[in-house]
Amino acid sequence: MKKITTLALALLAFSAIAASAQGPFYARGSYYDAGWSADAGNQLTEGPAGVFTATILSPMAAGSYLGKVALADWSSSWPNSNQPVILAVGNENVKWSFDTNTHTDGWLPASNIAMNDHGTTGLTFEVIGAALETGSWGSGVAATLTGDVWGVQIVIGTPGTYDVKFRKTGDWGINCGASGFGTNESNYSYTTTLANQPVLFQFNEKTGRMRALVGGNASPTHTTTFGAIKAQYR
Repeated sequence: MKKITTLALALLAFSAIAASAQGPFYARGSYYDAGWSADAGNQLTEGPAGVFTATILSPMAAGSYLGKVALADWSSSWPNSNQPVILAVGNENVKWSFDTNTHTDGWLPASNIAMNDHGTTGLTFEVIGAALETGSWGSGVAATLTGDVWGVQIVIGTPGTYDVKFRKTGDWGINCGASGFGTNESNYSYTTTLANQPVLFQFNEKTGRMRALVGGNASPTHTTTFGAIKAQYR
């Protein structure tokens, strides 16, 4: 009986996690129509549990557009800002995903994660943040792409708590932070506890999530020191 009760509680807990946001959900935006409407053509369907997806035909010509996942009445929408939708040739299928499950893997956002597969088309990304080694919000540090993940390992000289983001190289108009990937997302915060501590910064362009792995990684995409950063601007 105890095993049955435990299983029932586990199922209830998973149900609560998966139901953190209630639909129906729509992938609305200028990539779809000028009015950002919600209809059967851009409604997301569930599967697997807590994950909603749709492949939506954009009738627009090649260019940069906006979109986001939202309820029909606009009472809630994700991410916080709008998300870019970049069409290389026009009249393309755009795949959207919206994950309402809660994840504890260290990547943010942890839940209600919206992303489309045309959000990063043709773009490169850099890390920029409050720490001196991440440009003091003035100039970014280039990341490199391995698979779906942009990354760079940077040695942070002074212990402390810092804010950081990934952004399109040289452009604040497209960025990723703690609230997701979009045009104006919230900063990601991390804390170093040792002098000259490596931090691996990563942005997954497929999921629209980022993380800062304090202590670094034995096999980072590449490592950058403050001296190397200064050398770029001599």
